[in-house]
This record gives sequence, structure tokens and C-alpha cells, in this order.
Amino acid sequence: MDLKENRLSVIIEEIMSQGQVEIKSLSKKLKVSTMTIYRDVEEFTNSGVLKKEKGVLTSSQTFTLEYFHDVRANLNIDPKIKVAEEAGKLVKPNSFVAIDDSTTCLQFSHFPKYFEGTTVVTNNIKLINIFSKNSKIKIISLGGRYNRPTGSFLGLSTENTASQIPCHYLFMSSSSLDGTKLYTHDENVYRTKAIQMINSEKKYFLCDSSKIGKKAMNVQADLSEFEKCFFAGSHFDKGFESLLKKKKINFSYFKTKN
Repeated sequence: MDLKENRLSVIIEEIMSQGQVEIKSLSKKLKVSTMTIYRDVEEFTNSGVLKKEKGVLTSSQTFTLEYFHDVRANLNIDPKIKVAEEAGKLVKPNSFVAIDDSTTCLQFSHFPKYFEGTTVVTNNIKLINIFSKNSKIKIISLGGRYNRPTGSFLGLSTENTASQIPCHYLFMSSSSLDGTKLYTHDENVYRTKAIQMINSEKKYFLCDSSKIGKKAMNVQADLSEFEKCFFAGSHFDKGFESLLKKKKINFSYFKTKN
């Protein structure tokens, strides 16, 4: 991950939590010039996702964390790869495996061997493209309207297809997690995940520890609804760990360098 992506992750999180942030305060926090901050967010201010006025960045009506899919795909990459590696070991041949459009579950692309002999059902276009190169993996694309910001297919057609395909497993993540509640910002992403949860026998949650302690717009589910939760990162909050044990939630944590 380069320095710009690092800064963008901080900027995005600040705006998500506060709604707006002063560019001068970002400059001071990130130890770069205000012009560097302006350049970092230029693409998003030009497209109208972020609004820039009098030295303040604010979120627009089109602002969602899912919009920053390409940025987030390269954030906290080691923990994401680790939870994908460990969760993928659960997959059995001759099964239907639903995978959501999260940047965390995209890391299954590093482990195609786990999915050989299975049918993967997903709306994640990058995962479809990568798995399609392996002749031992069958793929069902949920299709529908392609949403470039999320890198996935969304909308009514996607939801209708997802509702028709029961799966043995579902692997999913979320943009944030507070307590035992996981959240999804975008309503279209939310609905597709909800249908995938209904139509899957066993559900597994994957999460890098940077998402813990953050809220968003829509409560997607509770961790108690999953067979097992996989966490990874350089730090695992003791209070959160105690809560999981108190709630009798089945989980594993894997320590990574970042």
C-alpha cells in the first residue's frame, strides 16, 4: 500500500465518523501539506462524492464507504489475506459457495485451490474474472447492473438471481463492526448480502481488526448469526474479545504484522 492510499484511508475514516473534516487538521495529522491533501481527494471532489468548501471536506449524498472499493482493496491487505486463507479451509468439494462483494472476500483469489470442485456464486466481478481462469471452479455470476464503485453487480436483477440459488456456505464481510453488530453503508449492497444470508446454510464472517468499533448506516446482522467469525490484524482489543466470549460467539483471531 502506498502513502497516498494510507492517507486516503485516514481521510475516509475521518469523514465517515464526523461527516466533515478540516483540511488543515488532516494536513497536521498526516504531516503533509494542504496541497497534498487536495491532490489526494481530487478525484472524489471532481466526481461530487466529496464536497470541498472553505477548507473543509464534507460527504455528499452519494458518499458511501463502498464507493471507495478500489482504495479499500489495498488497505490492511495482510489481515484480509489471512482471514481468507483460514476461512477457505472450511470449503468442501461439490458444494455451492456464496461469496459477497467485499474487498476482504476478494482475497480468496489468492487461494483458488480451496474452491476447486465447487460452484462459486458471487457478484464480485474481480473474483469472477480470477476464478474463471481455473477450469476446476464452476462460477455462477449473480449478474445485474454493474456498479463500478463497488466492483460488483447490484440491483433488483442481482437480488432476484441470488434468491434463486441456495448455497451450502456464505463468506462475507462488512464495512464496520460495533459490538457484535455488523454494518453496511450502501443499501443495494445491504440487500444483496441479506438475501445471501437467507439462502445459505452456513455463514462465516471475515474481518480485519481495523473495522472493529465503527458504526455505519445499516445494521446488517449480528455475529451470533454466523457459524464462525475470523479476525486478523496487529491488535485485537481485549474488551472486544471478552464480549465475544461472553456472547458465546465462535471465533478465531490471527495476529498479523499490520
